[in-house]
Amino acid sequence: MKRTSGVSNRVDDPVSLNIMWNRLVGISEECWLTIWRTAFSIIIGEVQDFACDILDSSGYSLAHSPRSMPAFSLTLPRAAREVLSRYPARDYHNGDVFITNDPWICVGHLPDLAVISPVVRGRKLVGFLGSIAHCSDIGGTRDSAHAREVYEEGLQIPPIRFVSAGAVNLDLVAMIRQNVRNPDMVLGDVQAQISANRVGIERLLAFMDEYDLDDLSELAEVVQGRAEAAMRSAVEAIPDGLYTHEVKLSALGRPLRLPIQIRVEGSDIYVNYEGAPAQIEQGAVNSTLSYTEAHTVYALKCMLTPDILSNAGCYRPFHVAAPEGSIMNCRYPAAVYMRTMSGWGCAPAVFGALAPALPDRVQSFTGLPMGAGAYGYERDGRRFNDSMLQGGGQGAGQKKDGLNTVLFPPSAANTSIEIYESRTPLLVECKELIPDSGGPGRHRGGLGQRLRIRKLYEDGRPVLFSLTPHGIGVDTPGLFGGQPGKRGTVRLENSGGIIAVDDELAGEPELRDTEHRIVLELAGGSGYGPPDKRPIEEVQADFDRGLITTEGLTAYGCEISRHRVTRGVAS
Repeated sequence: MKRTSGVSNRVDDPVSLNIMWNRLVGISEECWLTIWRTAFSIIIGEVQDFACDILDSSGYSLAHSPRSMPAFSLTLPRAAREVLSRYPARDYHNGDVFITNDPWICVGHLPDLAVISPVVRGRKLVGFLGSIAHCSDIGGTRDSAHAREVYEEGLQIPPIRFVSAGAVNLDLVAMIRQNVRNPDMVLGDVQAQISANRVGIERLLAFMDEYDLDDLSELAEVVQGRAEAAMRSAVEAIPDGLYTHEVKLSALGRPLRLPIQIRVEGSDIYVNYEGAPAQIEQGAVNSTLSYTEAHTVYALKCMLTPDILSNAGCYRPFHVAAPEGSIMNCRYPAAVYMRTMSGWGCAPAVFGALAPALPDRVQSFTGLPMGAGAYGYERDGRRFNDSMLQGGGQGAGQKKDGLNTVLFPPSAANTSIEIYESRTPLLVECKELIPDSGGPGRHRGGLGQRLRIRKLYEDGRPVLFSLTPHGIGVDTPGLFGGQPGKRGTVRLENSGGIIAVDDELAGEPELRDTEHRIVLELAGGSGYGPPDKRPIEEVQADFDRGLITTEGLTAYGCEISRHRVTRGVAS
């Protein structure tokens, strides 16, 4: 490649290259902050369920905000390349914006909207600014547990031009407005994405002016090449061979076994989900290959080069396949809204398979997050539609305990209770850690949490919930002798007791009055290593802090004697 003016000397100088590379990350971070500060919905503005990326002129990742949702950053390039395949680059202008939510080229379900803006310098396409964000509603049924086709799940938007040289497609705006439950919130969030892209374009063009860059091709070649070289070096350190594992999941009452085969050959890794169950005809728990691939390679990236800034080069050594028509590579028009039920099994499967080769790089099964979308009407008749997302306990690793109440494999935040209560007529009566929920081990799994939610006042109107009951129905063994964390559960209760539990609530349960309560109990993380190898002083500290109880001590071969933890009970 002939090197462009202004960059030749800098890319050969590691200090200058590092500065330029970090400048790109800084631009994408400013885009991320723009969305975070201007978004309308809780799911974006508080939970941070979105990502911002800079892409090269071919639609491959150059840099993304470190706080971006990983699966979003890994699927956005696919959406950008699809735009390129449909719209000739010669017709792009600054001020153009494209949009799509196609689950087979984006993040696997319709609420995730990709907003992509070309960057044009002179008359030449030099890159893209893009974001994907989880909009609060995209229409369709709220009872995804019984959906059979994606047609039932909301408005499908193929890759199309939303803004042309600054002129908004008002017909498309009207179409979206007519098909969603809270159009001001949805369109406000889309505008936040457009604004972030605009900020990124301005900063990127100024960056190119400062460094006298005609385009970004050489810089892209170098930074992607460096990232690829680092990843290949890390892969080569793994002994060649076939590594297998199987994860057990529960998807709306269906026990699922997710087998994985990982073949390491030199500097390449081939992942196959051969043997995965067939796609499910009713229930929306199917994963598209785009989503499966994203969660698979994200886990590999975390393990192998956690300190290298991420771009397209990191992922070139990875090759992911799953049988077409399976739950991990479903065919259109399968229902996919609850695809996390299957796709979130990818990272634990990767960790389990590679644990024998990389015991210091893996973590035990993490208690999966749960979502609780709430929909209804305020006293004054205004409609509300907001989401709560909460995390379970992190799986333990070789060197430390798992963290309590974290969201993994997504990197989102636990929803602020104060914000949630201010946006809905609901009261969260408790949010507390669940003692003994962390899986026992040499290193203990993180604790899950309990939340209890009721209506704030009587008004004769029901509040409808949309639940994703992860972590129920199956135990998730730890690694190297670690034990499972406590299972998750969801309940609908009133003063008379339990009305419904777990998968019975996967449809659309209602809170009809202030006596009804939704109770979420999120699973704990699994342990790592034999529990009887945990130092007695660490068991004592857990007991003193209320993280484990007298009953929980038995898993560690311990008991209470004269107010102190002592070892000697058979585990």
